[in-house]
Amino acid sequence: MITVERFFLNAIFILFLCQMLLAHSDFAYANDEFKGLIIYTENDPPYVTVDAKGKIGGLATNKLNNFLKAIKLTEENIEIKPWVRSYLEVLGKPNVMIYPIAKTAERLEKLEYIYKIFDAVVFFYRLSARKDIVISNVNEAKKYSVCVVRGDYRAEYLKHSGFPMIDESIDSTVNFKKFIAGRCDVIALTEIGLNAKLEQLNLDSSLVSIAYPLSGLDSNLYIAINKETDKKVIEALKHAAKKLEK
Repeated sequence: MITVERFFLNAIFILFLCQMLLAHSDFAYANDEFKGLIIYTENDPPYVTVDAKGKIGGLATNKLNNFLKAIKLTEENIEIKPWVRSYLEVLGKPNVMIYPIAKTAERLEKLEYIYKIFDAVVFFYRLSARKDIVISNVNEAKKYSVCVVRGDYRAEYLKHSGFPMIDESIDSTVNFKKFIAGRCDVIALTEIGLNAKLEQLNLDSSLVSIAYPLSGLDSNLYIAINKETDKKVIEALKHAAKKLEK
């Protein structure tokens, strides 16, 4: 005869098995769907570099590769496109991912942020010769023109913050060359990003000085996906990312 206690123990065990099977089936379903994902990025040293053979490298690559391995994708799922095109694609289509991308209020409305791949802090930089540029707070910075990349999170942040003189470029190298040429007063970059551009253009670091830290801007970089993607796929991606963070 089965006792009441034994009956409830069996019931609890069966319920537990059912929950595990459901969780596994949801994850397995999403894992099958990962193969349909497209990942966009751009050639943006030092975070992403692309050599003559199309091989992807850069500071974001190790964590990206760990993530790709976790969801059973490869570099073949990555497409190298200009930033503006990549950004418009991820905003407009499900099953599209993008990296590296920072968070902004506008982006959070359309994108799910899956996995942090780099920690960063942004500064306003000036040419060292421009000793007339003095910034002690964000409002004072609004007196100066700022070089940014069109569609970049720094451009979005500055527009949202009411900066009146924003000079946009199509990519990060053109943007930096304009700054060095004195076509704008300051540029918004991370220290690593600045050093990479100086090295790329064979310029001395003494040419540039910090004008002001943008501490109010979340500059960490992530992998994100369009929110219209199947919710099961998004949850499975987050599950895979969470396991990598342990």
